[in-house]
Amino acid sequence: MDQNNNNNMDENGNNKTSPDSSSISSNEDGKYDTTPQEKEQIERVRAKFLERTDKKPEQFYEQDIDLVKTNEWWTLRFIKWHKGNEDKALKQMINAFKWRKSFGLYERNVNDIPNEFAKAAAFFPYGFDRKGRPMIYIRVKVYRKIQQLNIFFQQFVVGIVNHIDALGGRKGYAFVFDVTGMGIINIDFDFLQFLVQLIQNYYPYGLRYAICYNVPKVVRPLWSVAKIFLGSSVRTFQFCNTREELLKFIPPQWLLRYMGGECDFDFTDFEEVRGAPSVREVGPKYGFTPAEIEKYYKIFEGSIAEAALLSKGQPV
Repeated sequence: MDQNNNNNMDENGNNKTSPDSSSISSNEDGKYDTTPQEKEQIERVRAKFLERTDKKPEQFYEQDIDLVKTNEWWTLRFIKWHKGNEDKALKQMINAFKWRKSFGLYERNVNDIPNEFAKAAAFFPYGFDRKGRPMIYIRVKVYRKIQQLNIFFQQFVVGIVNHIDALGGRKGYAFVFDVTGMGIINIDFDFLQFLVQLIQNYYPYGLRYAICYNVPKVVRPLWSVAKIFLGSSVRTFQFCNTREELLKFIPPQWLLRYMGGECDFDFTDFEEVRGAPSVREVGPKYGFTPAEIEKYYKIFEGSIAEAALLSKGQPV
């Protein structure tokens, strides 16, 4: 996945390619203009950040330094997250951009991950809500904790979040948790903690809300725990069990057909990861034996077949 995708943002952090706002109702958050007070805060925090990058440039990507210089949202988001506390905002901002370099954000691409992650459709980006925010879908029943593949899945998730965060800009983005068929095997608090740290520490003030689809009432207490984990990174959880409830947030043309919408997008074959190799191709590169590779492929096989049917609106 191309993770260097911030060129579609204007200097205020607004995306220049998102849907025409005239066709989308939007009164939440008001307009995305920066106030005079915010501009002063941005200048102070940004100047101190650039002082740090001048002293230790090896800790940061050059393109991230340019990003901070040209896109004020990448300073303002930390200020807003800390409710105007500039010292805390600066500290988190420095740590976030150091993490991007240490994680190798711009050095990873589709050749580093197995395409089965995409074909199984556990975590994928698609469409916009009624306020023009891009969305990320998480099909919980597909997720499996495989220790040996954790780092690859984390890379996959970071790539998608980075892409969608840039696409959303100051509008932010939304999660859609599809809990249909979820079982105990799909519960992984380590991954939840990773996801929380990702969106709170490194992409603060991006995730605006989460839709929880098909959550049985008996499981809702568990989602209350998840809400505690996510904390203030999500303003609200919305439980939706019907097409009508989903349509309050997602226009029918963007709602996937298997959820009752009109969209026939093949979410197992999205463009950003289309060139990724199979686990059978990438496995030897990282020292996996043929037996291990077949074992991991078998884990994905059923989910891939199911996702292929769902993406065509067919029953499973």
